[in-house]
Amino acid sequence: MKPSTFKLTPSDSQSLPSSRAVDGTHNPRRTAAQYDQLTRTRLSRNFILRDFLFCTASAARGMSNYPENPEQVIKAGRALCERLLEPILTQFGRFAITYGYQSRESMDSDLAKTGKLLDPHCSSPHHWDRHTFGEQIYARVDILPFCVEDGAVDKLAFGSWLMHNLDIDLCMTWTRSNVFCLTIGPMPRRCWVQWGRPALDEPKQKMLMGADFWQRVYPALPESQRPKFGPSCTGVSMHWRGA
Repeated sequence: MKPSTFKLTPSDSQSLPSSRAVDGTHNPRRTAAQYDQLTRTRLSRNFILRDFLFCTASAARGMSNYPENPEQVIKAGRALCERLLEPILTQFGRFAITYGYQSRESMDSDLAKTGKLLDPHCSSPHHWDRHTFGEQIYARVDILPFCVEDGAVDKLAFGSWLMHNLDIDLCMTWTRSNVFCLTIGPMPRRCWVQWGRPALDEPKQKMLMGADFWQRVYPALPESQRPKFGPSCTGVSMHWRGA
């Protein structure tokens, strides 16, 4: 069964309580049964929404991490599964989801006060119902591929396969970790960035797939060797022009 065969059902889009209370806060009363109803929503052949709803920051503060807009979160979760996670599972086998969705309530409490003062609307693509692009999907998930963690597949080879075969907006990796942070969006930047530790004489930021690839390497590649999705909508800038 293909992920695209899973459609929103009445139980997915109706009778799911919003996380916004009558008084406009993010702290409504809901039952465990209501939360369970949402978390069991099927996203694809191998994933349900529950797989993405644990958030360390929320758990540490005793928050439920219940979405403000369940319908948008379901839509984003299905897109992440169909476009990224199911193909990765097929190609490389199991991985752990280390960071999926984070609610607005949890995000607000997690942001530094100085950051809020600079940008009251600052958030993260892990907040799938943030509506950065209106109703279009902009979402992020962190995964730990066991094949990389166990040394069966080289980390750079894994990342290269992702960037050549999947519709990825932004891929971020770290020298200190085998976690891959993957974003999808309507204006893909097609960047693969590795973050290092300057204290250990590592570059703070290294473009593993950036302007040099898209502007110099990509045009010279035969069609059969080019990434399936691309090129960049932003000229490989990390920021959208005019955004």
